Amino acid sequence: MFDWLKRLFPNASKFTLPAREERAARNTDKVNLKPYTPEPKKYLGQLAYLQLSQFEILTNELKYAPTTQYKAQLSEAAAKCFEQYRSIAKLIVASGTDATDAMDPFVERIETFHSRISGIDFYETIIKIYLVSGLLNDFYKRLAIGLDATTRASIEKILSDKTFEKYATKVLAESMQADPALSSRLALWGRRIMGDVLLELRATFDNRKLAGVTKTAQLTIEQEREVNLSAYSKLEPLVSELIAAHSVRMDAIGLTA
Repeated sequence: MFDWLKRLFPNASKFTLPAREERAARNTDKVNLKPYTPEPKKYLGQLAYLQLSQFEILTNELKYAPTTQYKAQLSEAAAKCFEQYRSIAKLIVASGTDATDAMDPFVERIETFHSRISGIDFYETIIKIYLVSGLLNDFYKRLAIGLDATTRASIEKILSDKTFEKYATKVLAESMQADPALSSRLALWGRRIMGDVLLELRATFDNRKLAGVTKTAQLTIEQEREVNLSAYSKLEPLVSELIAAHSVRMDAIGLTA
């Protein structure tokens, strides 16, 4: 997955990007996502289903928690995920749209995403949600810049909750200390997850909109390829920052990204 991404971005030679050594230029504040924020129904619909699917996955893991303490704490973290979903659903309803209608177009894509990175046990599932929710929450907070000020403030508040993050870091650190062999397995799993999250992130955008090409334009295969490369190049600085944040999360539990 990472090899594919590394090949993809350098090939966009026709588009100007900051030099990789210019680290200041790689801050996400330099990436103006406002023109590319989906319209509110689409933005909120996919974010709501991501939160709902996360709640579903965590509640399913309750029966696999290795201790009663972990199970009790996980139930509280899962409940907080559901609160986040409900808060987003209320924003959808307040805009005059049924929440399920807003979520339905994204159900298949998000379910497919989760099925590609389905953990084989409790620990793989916990680190998966820890990394996925962290990356996507960072991304959606950045993408909220194109929403109205009130909705944006609500989203930033909703996605800033750290209940599950605190749970995951505690459980994973304790479990890996008790079983050192678990560390190498989870480190490999964490690297795999990153690639799939980047694909989910990309699916949020319209390549033509990113490249400044109208949806109705008739393009050749080569022109379509150039449009895709242009879109990817615009997101590359943001992707670099999200990867850096991923590394920080891995460091927090004692793993190398």
